[in-house]
Amino acid sequence: MIESALQDFLASLETERGRSPNTLLAYRADLRQFLQVLAESANRAAGVADLTAEGLLEYVHWLQSQGYRPATVSRKVAAVRSFLEHVRRNHGGVSSAALEGLKSPPTPRRRPRVLSRAEVLALIKAPERVSTPRGMRDAAILAVLYSTGLRASDVVELTVEDVNREWADIQCPWDASRRLSLGSAAEPVLKYLDQARAHLARDNEERAMFLNQRGEKLSRQGLWLVVKRWAREVGLGDDLSPHSLRHTLAHDLLVEGKSRREVQHRLGLRSPSAVRVSREGREREES
Repeated sequence: MIESALQDFLASLETERGRSPNTLLAYRADLRQFLQVLAESANRAAGVADLTAEGLLEYVHWLQSQGYRPATVSRKVAAVRSFLEHVRRNHGGVSSAALEGLKSPPTPRRRPRVLSRAEVLALIKAPERVSTPRGMRDAAILAVLYSTGLRASDVVELTVEDVNREWADIQCPWDASRRLSLGSAAEPVLKYLDQARAHLARDNEERAMFLNQRGEKLSRQGLWLVVKRWAREVGLGDDLSPHSLRHTLAHDLLVEGKSRREVQHRLGLRSPSAVRVSREGREREES
């Protein structure tokens, strides 16, 4: 019977895998819920041998209908799959065909936010009010992210030598033959290099453009924290990321009349089809 198989599985989690009491409680709750739903379904099963793909799929649909978050649905489905695979290994009776119906639904991909012109300006200008090396560094970072559309991983790899002061541009990370205009980011970048970077640097051999408080190259995580900090400061919430600024630039370029191919070239996308039109008729960039 399913009940005895359940007790055997929980015992194996404790004795063989050394799972914590809290983990065992979570497994027990998820599996009890699964058995209850299964017992009340149109595809009810008396034992594990009676489980069908239709019955397991019905369980997944039931979880979705209850409004559980995708991560919670995935956790519950994973618990049931572990249980049934344990039963199949140790007792048999569960077919691989039945398990085909037990798949977590794909997690919907969140679209990065598109900021308004006023929001972009407020975000970039916020650090400029702080007359400290970190403030000038953060202003330069935010301006570079929006003006160039570089990815966070590209920005942290920039070096001092990548900046051409005369032409106010930087080396393109994905094409050595290209330069990217700094545009409106030129002023905060040069201000940072001239007035702030030396205060952060501790080793003249370090050539990374953006430095942390230890004088080392700023990490990708550190750059994310810069964006998060100033987004909260100006009331833009906690869901803003470096990619939001890249996404916003793509949107703004299309609104200005640039073609998809031009946006592809500007942002280093694989193809023009990476720039899509949302259901609301707004352009969005995916990378």
